[in-house]
Amino acid sequence: MIKKSLTVLLTIFALSAYSQTYVGVKGGYTMSDIAFSPVQNTRMLFADGFDYGLVFKYFNLKYFGLQAELYMVNRGYRKPIDLAELGDTLYKRVNTYIELPIFMQVRFNLKLFMIHFNAGPYIAYLVQAREGDNSSGEYQMSNITINPLRDNRIDYGLIGGIGLSRDFKWGTFFAEGRVGYGYGDMQKHTYTGMPKQSKAVFQSVNVGYLYHFGNNVK
Repeated sequence: MIKKSLTVLLTIFALSAYSQTYVGVKGGYTMSDIAFSPVQNTRMLFADGFDYGLVFKYFNLKYFGLQAELYMVNRGYRKPIDLAELGDTLYKRVNTYIELPIFMQVRFNLKLFMIHFNAGPYIAYLVQAREGDNSSGEYQMSNITINPLRDNRIDYGLIGGIGLSRDFKWGTFFAEGRVGYGYGDMQKHTYTGMPKQSKAVFQSVNVGYLYHFGNNVK
């Protein structure tokens, strides 16, 4: 019994020796498109404005941890209105989501920097939608009334990425790139005139600052 108790205590101590919690902020930029079925002639959307939000990260092992975020992100697509008549005149749709990704993170020490790999699911809630075109030379955008029969407020999918970070006594800076794919449709296929599928495809780059609590992992 004593031996078992000592084993448990030593295990807890070993894990706590690597325990570290990070809390911070991030900002980034997302490039996105929508994969329609039947296929549509879409073009990538370069987001209007930046993503921003909060980051929480926890490690109780040297190389493996968890990271969760809560932030605002813009995703959508562009497509030609009528190539034959209007040339480069494009329609643009921008959806603004509150997004929550939860990652498993693996990291390795490269002396000056840490390299980390993220992978995990996300869920997002649509808070605003805008549309417009550039027929006047610049995009004229207006808000869309979200119709629950036509527009899916919930999106979900998978995100993965790679990044670098550096620890200082007063905090950690990080930068990373990500790719993601949505499994929820942007629009409901049961609504008249809507495509069978409308799934998000996106890439992003972001940077951030984290304040850490606990023991520094080296």
